[in-house]
Amino acid sequence: MASPNIYQSGLSSSGPTIATETGCYFSGGIQWLDTVNGNDANAGTDRELPVKTLAQAVTNSAANGLIVIEAGSYETLSSSQSLSLAGLSIIGLGTGSTRPRYTCSGTVDLFSITGAGVRVYNMYFPASTAAATSRIKTAAAETEINGCYFECGASDTGAAMLVAASGTNCRIINCSTVVTASRPAIGLSCTGAVTDLYVKNLTVDGGSYGWTDYAVKVSAAATRMLFDGVTLLNRSDLGVTVTATTYKFFGIDPDPSCRVVITA
Repeated sequence: MASPNIYQSGLSSSGPTIATETGCYFSGGIQWLDTVNGNDANAGTDRELPVKTLAQAVTNSAANGLIVIEAGSYETLSSSQSLSLAGLSIIGLGTGSTRPRYTCSGTVDLFSITGAGVRVYNMYFPASTAAATSRIKTAAAETEINGCYFECGASDTGAAMLVAASGTNCRIINCSTVVTASRPAIGLSCTGAVTDLYVKNLTVDGGSYGWTDYAVKVSAAATRMLFDGVTLLNRSDLGVTVTATTYKFFGIDPDPSCRVVITA
């Protein structure tokens, strides 16, 4: 009988909590990605022989697989990276600015999630250099975006995170969106009539510039939304702009420059 994938030393001593120093077990395959030292001719299954690009890591992966991106990695992408494999997890190693950095340079959804159960952990998204539609868009069930940091600049005329139709049971946890230049549009946008959107510990900071729209915006008749801990800073408004939504909002903490506007 084939043995499971076992990594006794864990993934990293820093970064997301899943990257522990104890044994880790995965039913799917693993791809190691290092954009500085990798080579796409490598198989990517050993940490010592990583691939170089996210596109190659995704190509090499299968459903329920795991992609681990080394700290200090960075890529600038002009086309959308499709994430259609069900159960795929992408984990960035490192902390703060050493987390993997992915910059959008095209008018696209940088990460386009269409596979159920895709998870993106501990990634850093600098301000886009073209009019990005979004940095992460999900149109699939059970997406999790966890521990990600989004800079939002003049070219970010879409949303940093976009929950579209079919994005049911989406979880956005421990994420931050921060304005770095004049003036982006939206930090988190829900445009689909989804159910059970869960947002926990979200910080939205308009910086010195603010946003051109609601920083957190629900523009479709979503049901059973749960927001638990949302900090709004520096002209970062939260708006529910449609009726027939159902929600529980706990711990919404706006500073005096911010508004909470609920049409529902």
